[in-house]
Formats: sequence, structure tokens, C-alpha cells
Amino acid sequence: MKKKIYIIITGLFLSLNVFSQDNLGYKKNLSAYKHYFDNKFGIAYTIPKKLKDLDKYYVMWKVRKNRAKHSGFMYGPIFLTKDKECIVAFPAQLLNFPVENLTKRKGTIYPRTQITGEIKTALGLYFHYGSSLNKNIANFDLNDYVTIIAGKKPREMFNADSILIYDLPNADSVYFFDESLEKMRKKKYPYCTGMFICKKGRATIDIKFFFTEKGEKKKNQYIEMLNNHIWYDDKFHDD
Repeated sequence: MKKKIYIIITGLFLSLNVFSQDNLGYKKNLSAYKHYFDNKFGIAYTIPKKLKDLDKYYVMWKVRKNRAKHSGFMYGPIFLTKDKECIVAFPAQLLNFPVENLTKRKGTIYPRTQITGEIKTALGLYFHYGSSLNKNIANFDLNDYVTIIAGKKPREMFNADSILIYDLPNADSVYFFDESLEKMRKKKYPYCTGMFICKKGRATIDIKFFFTEKGEKKKNQYIEMLNNHIWYDDKFHDD
């Protein structure tokens, strides 16, 4: 079962047949996006005034452009801060795998597995499940890369249980499938920080931040910018 979920995470998410506009369930505009996530997942979004909507939706993103390396996801809406030092990519879809049989805690497999796949791919250790090019990863420790914040702070910021934050190694080599967005990123934004917002029994939110040299030095400010702009509704029940 773990292998099955790992294959889904590192492979199928990169298929446009899986994440087509029809499957996503909302039109390409911010109002439709916010309404969908509020109704489907009980998560309210308000957009900070410091962000400008780039009108980008269903944008495929990979840790590496190499076709044999599968780790990635789909993002949109995508925003640019008004100081132009940070791109913020919201997830095109949220994930809510029924993994209670594996961990007894719904949603815990996805973030750690996805983060592990991204970081290993960025380090050149991993291509995809079963690849002969995968390298020995016996000494790899996810805790060396990820900061986990639990308790009061995630509750106050997002009404969540935990926040996982990590800097993606060699982030200047990531790739957007949208030509204009990739051109902008490649020219000016060589740093990437991932943030997963988690709440027990609820869908997990995967956000990516892309920074300029100047923006990377104050990345905590950009993360804090989302404080109270993403919120899990406790009254929501996923049927």
C-alpha cells in the first residue's frame, strides 16, 4: 500500500489527464477557486493585499525538467508580491488520501512522502519508483531538511495542527511548464521554499515560494504574510 501511494505521488500527479480542468471542478479564476475550496474542503482563502494575481492556473511544476524525474505537482493560482521579490504558488488541488489503515491518522503519509520525493530528486538521488538510476539513500534523513512546527503557531496562523517547511536544494533547476512563468522564474527567482499546512483528518495544503536573492533573505516575512489568510473551518465535515 505504501508503494502504491508513493507511485501516485511521484508519478500520476504529473499527468494532465489526472488533473484536467474538468477533474479539478472549478474555472480559471480566483473567485471560482476560493468558492471550490471553501465548499469542497472547508478551507477559506483570502488573498493578502501584498499579492498580485498572475492569472495562472493548472500550471504543472517539476523539481527537475528531466522527463525521467517524476517528482512535482500542479499549482495555481500563482501570485507575485508587489515588491516583486517572491512568487507564491497555491495548490491547484488539495490531497485527502484515505490512509487511516497505514497510520491511523488521515493525511500523514502524503506530505512526508511528497517532500521526501522532492528533496531526493533535487539532490540527484531519485528519479522515480523502481528506476535503476535511483541512488543509495540509506544515509538520507528528512529531518536534516525539514522544520516541523506544531502547537500554538499553526493553530493561530491557519487553525492547523502542523506546518512543514523546507528549502529545496538546487532550486534554480526547478521547472514550470508555463513558458512565460518559467522565463520569469529562471531569470530572477533561484530559491524555492516549500510549506505544507496539515490538519488531522483534513486535506493538506502545499504552497511553494520562489525568491529572488533579496527576497530569500526575508523569506519568513513572506510566509508570515499568509497568516490568517488560509483557515480550516472546524464546522466542516468531509462526507
